[in-house]
Amino acid sequence: MRYLFLIVAICFANVCLAGFPVPTVTAVSPNTGAPAGGNTVTVTGTAFTGASAVQFGANLATPFTVDSATQITATAPAGASGTVDVRVTTQGGTSPVTPADQYTYAVTPVRLQDFHVK
Repeated sequence: MRYLFLIVAICFANVCLAGFPVPTVTAVSPNTGAPAGGNTVTVTGTAFTGASAVQFGANLATPFTVDSATQITATAPAGASGTVDVRVTTQGGTSPVTPADQYTYAVTPVRLQDFHVK
């Protein structure tokens, strides 16, 4: 006889009964960059050990490095102008959306002072 086991993890207060804490993002620095992406971003938070993905909105950051349980260094992917949430995924789940996880893709304005007429 074959049995099918369904394991359901119930999460409450950022801790799942399966034993893995849900990651949280508490800061993103810098929290703004060009739509072309490519800049290095430090993501600070909790429960990052074993992170399998870092997302800027719908776009995956590649590469990224888990520096510690509380810090990830990621390369921002390209994205459309606007604000997105940076989310981290681990065995415990995906970090909830918070105001602290926001990253803004913004075009740097050109200043007239930057041009020199000869």
